[in-house]
Amino acid sequence: MAALLARFPKVQLQLVVTDRAIDLIEERIDLALRVRHALTSDASLTMRSLGHSRWILVASPACAARLGPDLKDLTAHPTLGTSDDPGDATWTLERDDGAIEVLRHQPRMTCADYGAVCDAAADGLGIAFLPDHACAAHIAAGKLVRVYSEWRSQSGIVHLVFTTRRGLPPAVRALVDVMAKEIPAL
Repeated sequence: MAALLARFPKVQLQLVVTDRAIDLIEERIDLALRVRHALTSDASLTMRSLGHSRWILVASPACAARLGPDLKDLTAHPTLGTSDDPGDATWTLERDDGAIEVLRHQPRMTCADYGAVCDAAADGLGIAFLPDHACAAHIAAGKLVRVYSEWRSQSGIVHLVFTTRRGLPPAVRALVDVMAKEIPAL
């Protein structure tokens, strides 16, 4: 973002982090970064695929040490959610052999900002279900470890969505190009 804003000093950037569906045209949003299991969209929108992502279960090493061997034990421990919605959360997990588990739980904390949830998990506040790329640095630093590593989400397609290729403001076009180049291969 720093390079983009330096190149376009008059551009004002507003980042909206949410897990709800957004109508780009109605809400006057120039660009969305989305992860979906299938690329389906309105014909008036343009998409650019960036790679794939999976969600994984992570916890601080101390929190992980308290977990039992069975995935269902997880619901007896504090969890962290990534939704804006209060109340129960549902995690759908799958294994390579095709087994699927649906875990319903009441998160101790919720926040749509993955970085905040990642930090909370690293601080030992609970178990989080996060995109692998969002917690990779914390895992590499030893602040988080994968738990129940045979379980993960279905693979999602990471992609940018914007309203049009023609007439796209130069700053938005530059942001699309920067994100396509700078987001590490997923």
